[in-house]
Amino acid sequence: MSKENQMSFAALDLECATSDTGNICEIGLVIFEGGQEIRKFRSLVRPVVESFGDWQRWNFDYTLNDTLRAPSFADVWSTAKSLIGDLPVVAHNATEVECKHLGHAFSFHGLDALDSPTFYCTLQLARAQWPDLPKHGIKYVAKHFGWELDHHNPESDARVCGSIVQESSIDRGITDWSELANSMRLHPHRIPQYHTKLSASTKPGRALQRSDYLHELVAWEPTAEIKSIESDQQFVLSGFEQARKSQLRKAGLDKGLVYKRYLKGAINFVVADERMGAAKYAKCQAQEIPILTQEQFEMALQKLDSVN
Repeated sequence: MSKENQMSFAALDLECATSDTGNICEIGLVIFEGGQEIRKFRSLVRPVVESFGDWQRWNFDYTLNDTLRAPSFADVWSTAKSLIGDLPVVAHNATEVECKHLGHAFSFHGLDALDSPTFYCTLQLARAQWPDLPKHGIKYVAKHFGWELDHHNPESDARVCGSIVQESSIDRGITDWSELANSMRLHPHRIPQYHTKLSASTKPGRALQRSDYLHELVAWEPTAEIKSIESDQQFVLSGFEQARKSQLRKAGLDKGLVYKRYLKGAINFVVADERMGAAKYAKCQAQEIPILTQEQFEMALQKLDSVN
């Protein structure tokens, strides 16, 4: 029996450093065999355009300098390709996003796009399988089914793509990939062969610092009191430079707290620097979400440690 007839496939997701098509800075890959996750792979990628967009700077848990120390796309893809083998690959909005980014990255690095896996789109699959859902983006489908998702962590996004395949196959009582692809009329896609190099609209520049964005930050005042901090509570960090943010995130996770990037869902509290993002502060005010300083957070973690 071939791998395609064992509901075996790979799920892939990409993140880019800027809006330039193909300027990949991270790859996430999850391998499924017989409908079960058997392997995962996640790696930073050195971007071609050595810059971060504003969104990337404030949402990624790593810095531009981290990506500049990462291996090239060609090296990372070599590892990913060895894991994929001859498996079909699924990605959300594969034609308009992943395949185009990969095509330009292949062109820039001199890779042969003809020697690439076949892609299928889980956005197309979700729309066909659950037409009554109001939206079919990754985060909306994950929320509908209650799947865990750390959106824009490419490994987590890829895992949700795999869950879409698994849930669809269970709904239809299908146990092999070929039957699912045929019954849902999924169109196979290949990475396009571009003959021109990646066209960069963003010019490399110095790595901007937090001080460059002070105009986007606001001074804040307490919004609500928090009675206690307990394991499994969800928290968000705002206003910190990346190095400090990573340290505080790890400190919270080590004590059993759940870190979230966005103020969505049942967020218990926010930890903020002297200044925090204006949008986050407005939501904290509207939803009466408690805000803690770094010092208050660290003291709470010490108390949590003594209680446990």
